[in-house]
Amino acid sequence: MTFTPGRPLPSDPQSTQERTLYHAPMQSGEMGSMTREGGTWQWRRLRGEGPEAYGSGGWNDLQA
Repeated sequence: MTFTPGRPLPSDPQSTQERTLYHAPMQSGEMGSMTREGGTWQWRRLRGEGPEAYGSGGWNDLQA
């Protein structure tokens, strides 16, 4: 069973709700999670074996 934090990230960011945790698989095979508060996205890259990465910005910032 794969760990999935929160709801799947919808394709349309306008349909997201504030203070709701979303997740999406990344091209690298890692899992990304995002939440929006006050109009700002906070993201975290869940790496499993290594240290996590985190920051603010959009989904493109998480992928970078």
